[in-house]
Amino acid sequence: MAITSPIAFQELKNQSILQTCLENAGEFVAQYGSTAHLAIAGTKQSLAQVLDVDCEKLQCEPNNAQEFAQSLRGAQPAELVMIHDSQRALTTGAQFDRVLQALTPNIDAVRPVSAFTETLKSIGADQYIEGTIDRNSMKRVSTPELIRYNAIDFDEISSTWFVPLKVDARITTVDADPESARINSDKEIDLMKHLFGRN
Repeated sequence: MAITSPIAFQELKNQSILQTCLENAGEFVAQYGSTAHLAIAGTKQSLAQVLDVDCEKLQCEPNNAQEFAQSLRGAQPAELVMIHDSQRALTTGAQFDRVLQALTPNIDAVRPVSAFTETLKSIGADQYIEGTIDRNSMKRVSTPELIRYNAIDFDEISSTWFVPLKVDARITTVDADPESARINSDKEIDLMKHLFGRN
């Protein structure tokens, strides 16, 4: 679990967004018994707020791909690393399963994506619209990301994944559920509360 923003500690469904995410991830991990374990990655400040959660803690800045990768070097050994964003509280168990099933022997990394449906405009320095971006060239990326440990490039600095992947890593995507949207603001928290049936 990657704590990517303080929003993770805001309340949703009578508990924090993070706690809801941890429960969802924990249910998935529990299916695999002793072959899987839960860990939380976050800054020192973030981890100080989850001292009562019984799992491995990885101190790093999860939004920094290289730093996140380096923290995995000191983590409990694992052949596979599944990283879930702490702000995707409505991600279903089905999406976790879909990602796992897509990691076939000839694939090194999987993540869920969905079509981008909004209209995007490019804006110039003068704040005038320069053009419309083809939405078919865009995808919304979700989590969890599932990555083979040996596909992580620990020397690379940046990445479009949570951690850098080796150049020859074989990647694929699966469909993301609409519910797995990331909560980025207080207004979005209110929307999610309505989805949970709260007024």
